[in-house]
Amino acid sequence: MSLPGAPDDRPDAAKVFDLGMALELSRRGEFDRIAFAAAYALISLYVLPWAASLGWISTIVVWELIVSPLVDGLVVRLPGRQALAANVVVNLIGASIFQTVGLLCLAQGSAVGVAIAATWITGSVLNTFIYFSANRALLVATMAPCATSAVLGPFLAYGFSWKAAIVPALLGLASLASQRFSLDHGVLLSQLADRQVEFADLERKLSIAIDASGDGMFEAAIPADEIEVSSNWLSMLGYAPGDIENPIRNWRDFVHPDDVAGLQADYGAHFRGETPHTRAELRMRCKDGGYIWVLSRARLVSRAPDGRPLHMVGTTVDISARKALEHQLEAARDLAEAANRAKSVFVANTSHEIRTPLNGVIGIAGALSRTALSAAQQEMVGLVQSSGQMLDRMLSDILDQAKIEAGNFQLQIAPFDLRQEVEAAAELMRARADEKGLRFRVAYAEDAQGQFDGDAVRLRQVISNLASNAIKFTQAGEVAVRVDVIEPADPGAMSLVRIEVADSGIGFDAETAARLFSRFVQADGSISREFGGTGLGLSICKTLTELMGGRILVSSQPGAGSLFSVEVPLARTLSLAEYRRRQAQAAAPNGPVGEADPYLSGTRILLAEDHPTNQRVVQLILDPTGVELTIVGNGREAVELFRPGLFDLILMDMQMPVMDGLAATRAIRDLERQAGVAPAPIAMFSANAMDEHLAMAAEAGADHHISKPITPERLLAGIEAALNPPARQVMSAAS
Repeated sequence: MSLPGAPDDRPDAAKVFDLGMALELSRRGEFDRIAFAAAYALISLYVLPWAASLGWISTIVVWELIVSPLVDGLVVRLPGRQALAANVVVNLIGASIFQTVGLLCLAQGSAVGVAIAATWITGSVLNTFIYFSANRALLVATMAPCATSAVLGPFLAYGFSWKAAIVPALLGLASLASQRFSLDHGVLLSQLADRQVEFADLERKLSIAIDASGDGMFEAAIPADEIEVSSNWLSMLGYAPGDIENPIRNWRDFVHPDDVAGLQADYGAHFRGETPHTRAELRMRCKDGGYIWVLSRARLVSRAPDGRPLHMVGTTVDISARKALEHQLEAARDLAEAANRAKSVFVANTSHEIRTPLNGVIGIAGALSRTALSAAQQEMVGLVQSSGQMLDRMLSDILDQAKIEAGNFQLQIAPFDLRQEVEAAAELMRARADEKGLRFRVAYAEDAQGQFDGDAVRLRQVISNLASNAIKFTQAGEVAVRVDVIEPADPGAMSLVRIEVADSGIGFDAETAARLFSRFVQADGSISREFGGTGLGLSICKTLTELMGGRILVSSQPGAGSLFSVEVPLARTLSLAEYRRRQAQAAAPNGPVGEADPYLSGTRILLAEDHPTNQRVVQLILDPTGVELTIVGNGREAVELFRPGLFDLILMDMQMPVMDGLAATRAIRDLERQAGVAPAPIAMFSANAMDEHLAMAAEAGADHHISKPITPERLLAGIEAALNPPARQVMSAAS
């Protein structure tokens, strides 16, 4: 029996009929048809004479092996429409031969005969619907013998009776079920075909996308320890398909030896379930022997029943360009860091070189101001002092900014008296306000006093910068500093110290206020030209305030003055009541700094300073105090002159020829340890005032640090602090 190909929806039937497909299907199903017929021939011997069964199977064998091939050979030579009609006739004849056994079994009339016929007929109907439903003519030709057998057989067995009617009816129902099954089967095949088409299309697109991306793909068979790679993977390393064996068994030879351990560790973590996928950046060897950087990502896709990893699929991406850029960025970063270190060294050296002559200007002007001068001379000395102090403050701002940028800025926390520190900052500003004819006042709230824990030097710096700005930008009127302390609601919490600096100056608008705390920024170009300045003061104020855990606020209007508010949380080291009690019991205050001081009279001080100007400045400042001053020009001379108990205090410059101050300090401390005597106070007397210099001095054994440039007040205060045993507990900078 020939099986035709399924037609399509085109109107030309000859074009629908695929003769080659029909012959191919017929040849493939030939053995199955004969085998099924032989099985039913044997079963039918139970109800049919052996001659009938033998004759039926013999006819089928002759038809399938002899007649059908000959007829199909004739059909294939016919034109399209005639070939289709001839194929219908051939299928009708073949179906009739195959349905003969059903007709004979139904006509026999026994239960077994009906069962044999029913299974044969329903199977034939199902087969017919599956293979011939696409063509109505073929379907009718192959269904007609089935229907004839189903109707004629029972009537031959039972005559015109209800039995003769019920058997065809049941067979008809079975045929309908077969038709339903065949339809579902066709729909399922259609869906599967559509999905296969979609899958093939998706696979095609994915393949195109991967090829276009240039990424290499690999599949690893983990038990076999080999990988199968794509052509892109090979091309990435400079290989053509066929250059190396694929799958690759010696895949580790393609990985840089230094990267194998990291890659295996990455795989191990993934196999243990610690990561969702592997991700490793490694170097892979190319065909020319060089290496490229790749990003390899993979994921385990199957495991053995015992949990062992079996297969892994991944991609390899060439990241050589990115790695080259990273190396360039790293080199640029190293260069920038080297430049920044060089800048820090330059700033430190520049600071030292500037502070040395500035020390002479400020120190000598201070000493000169304490001599008998005419009013004009006193005014000129005052101008020199004021200019020197401005230079000192600008230099400090630049150094502070350098330390902040380098991340080396550290607060020096120690107990301090709030009112004393505010007064110290205000006192410097009061003279400048008087010079401009401005009223300058400081007001305190009732609780704005006491001892707090914090960095007093930096708090004074903030107040001085804000007050200095207020004076600079105020032509008439007043500058006021108001101090308040807001006590915490919870005992033990920090108090909020609020310091306000208000002025009646030129003011500024909201846009200017938004950028005023940036570095190197002033209100505008014209103001900058009129009033000068570095534009660092407010930026440093903001940074210092934030480092202390506080905030700085500003409100202003053009022509109506400005109000800067600083709020810093500080912890009281004494309760306000205890502080007031101690103040009441305190001794009378000392005389003003700078006058001859009985406390210093007769004090033996060794000064190690290489610069003649600085030597003379110290000498001029200390002469009126009765100090016994010995001066040497370098650290080696200081060590050679030193004897335990010979000097009450050593002022040691840090940078000196022959032997620097740090080495000299260490040598003196060694001599004291060998002699078993108490260490003499050593104050580092240097223009190197950055935090790292303070740390270096403390490490060498210095007790105190007096930074240049100095004023008489600063030098004397530093000396008294160095001689005071409690002050020698903590390294600090006198300012």
